[in-house]
Amino acid sequence: MKLNQLKTYLSAWLKRRDHQKVTLIAHKLYQNRLLLGKPGSEIGDWHMAERINKNLLKLYFFKFHQPFISIEKKVLEPILDYLKRLALLEILGLMGNVSLIIGVIVFVSGEKQRRNAEIYQAWQVITAAYNQSGSGGRKEALEFLNSEPRRIPWFWMRWERQSLRGLEAPKAYLKEIQLPEADLLQADLQQANLLQANLQEAFLWQANLQQTNLSRTNLKQAKLWGTNLKQTDLSDTDLHQAFYTDETTSEDVCKKFFLSYPCPTKFPEAFNPKAAGMKLIKEWKDIPKRENDK
Repeated sequence: MKLNQLKTYLSAWLKRRDHQKVTLIAHKLYQNRLLLGKPGSEIGDWHMAERINKNLLKLYFFKFHQPFISIEKKVLEPILDYLKRLALLEILGLMGNVSLIIGVIVFVSGEKQRRNAEIYQAWQVITAAYNQSGSGGRKEALEFLNSEPRRIPWFWMRWERQSLRGLEAPKAYLKEIQLPEADLLQADLQQANLLQANLQEAFLWQANLQQTNLSRTNLKQAKLWGTNLKQTDLSDTDLHQAFYTDETTSEDVCKKFFLSYPCPTKFPEAFNPKAAGMKLIKEWKDIPKRENDK
């Protein structure tokens, strides 16, 4: 009788102990599920706990794995998230660099077109202001056309000053305009205001500067072959080493530069070009080397 009671008591104790173990395991499974954010239910946790409790190998791995769950959640996952964000930033940075490179390529490829558009717009301004007494935007447009590009051209792109040959700007107000070395062959600037302008080394062959205000204008080394300067205001004009022609200039020289023979420069009455420091072009030897090589 006592042996049977002992067996019953021992069996009940083992069941309670298994129940406690299963309860503990189920609770741990529940906590792990909440910590890791995994789906499930309490009944599922209980059944899984029973299976673990019945298998010593599963029970061993369950107990061994428990410390790593907390480490995984609190340490490893933040590190992995950081690495993922870092990788994303690198990808975004790479994409940004690629976009920048593409943008530069597009910008460079359109450089010539933008330059041509600016040139076209400048000529439109000059044409629209024809025969106006004011500037009409011509001063800035002419300076732009005669200047070096405002942007540095890329090594495979080359452009130079624009030719202003045949320019028609009579009566234009161009005070203090900057046109050094400008190509103004046969330009019509009659009665224009070029007070204090810079026309140093400008090419003014057969240009019409009749009655033009050239007072205090810089015409150093300007080419004034066959230029019409009749009735022009030349007070305080700097004509030092500017070149001119007269009736003694040879026919070959006139034809060399497509000038009708004879091709004298026409000055205001009583004006003395030699006294002004100008140089007479008579023969080939008098022509500046740069022009003679053309």
